[in-house]
Amino acid sequence: MNFPASPTPPPPSPNPPATPTAAPEFEGPRLSEPQRLINTFIAPKKTFEDLKRNASWWVPWLLGAILSVVFAVIALQKIDLGHFIQQQIDRSPSAQRRLENLTPEQRAAGIEIQKKITKGIFYAFPVFSLIKGLLIAAVLMAVFNFMLGAEVPFSRAMGVVFYAYVPFVVVYTILLIVSMLVSADPNTIDLANPMPTNPGFFMDPTGNQFIYTFASALDIFNIWTAILLGLGFATASSNRKPTAGTGIVTVFVVYAIVVLFGAGWKAMF
Repeated sequence: MNFPASPTPPPPSPNPPATPTAAPEFEGPRLSEPQRLINTFIAPKKTFEDLKRNASWWVPWLLGAILSVVFAVIALQKIDLGHFIQQQIDRSPSAQRRLENLTPEQRAAGIEIQKKITKGIFYAFPVFSLIKGLLIAAVLMAVFNFMLGAEVPFSRAMGVVFYAYVPFVVVYTILLIVSMLVSADPNTIDLANPMPTNPGFFMDPTGNQFIYTFASALDIFNIWTAILLGLGFATASSNRKPTAGTGIVTVFVVYAIVVLFGAGWKAMF
């Protein structure tokens, strides 16, 4: 018995259909680092979009580090550290209580130690700003990724944080440096709240610490930074789930929680 021959499979197509590829996450003109910095002031969304291409964050951090060192050099030449430390003691009831049981010699020795520590803190500010950036990036990344369903990797979160702080670092620090240079008596400048950009500037810093801290937090530069952080995390998200409005409101809620906690802590001590 003859069985019919099995059909011969057709030859493979010389031009097989191409496998569809995912669209690139970033589309648009690439920005240089100077363009990123400038756009943070005039078109921040472009800067945050560019972080999808390159999540580099070291340039804004380095800029802030340089400005902070310049300020430290000028401030340490212009202000009396003893006067500055005494200001801080006068605002802290707990510090005043600790000094009550000390002899004049012990107080003088303690002030000298505080001068050295304060000088070191001034020069070490770039390190503190880096640690602060790491913490803010970690907290906001967790909030946006796990609560809002965003997709922002940690390196990109770092970029958002440091670029969002560029206006604060540049404008605020330059204004502070200028005020140090032109002031007839730099010791009258309250380094804890040196400029009239918030209601706390016009209040007595030795009064109600809760109200003073909360009022000082309503600073124009803090609000500016919070808006940029919210816009940045919403824009830098890979899946674009959070809108810009949602991102900004979220950052303000987180900021309000931190401020209330800090105000309560200062009121206790």
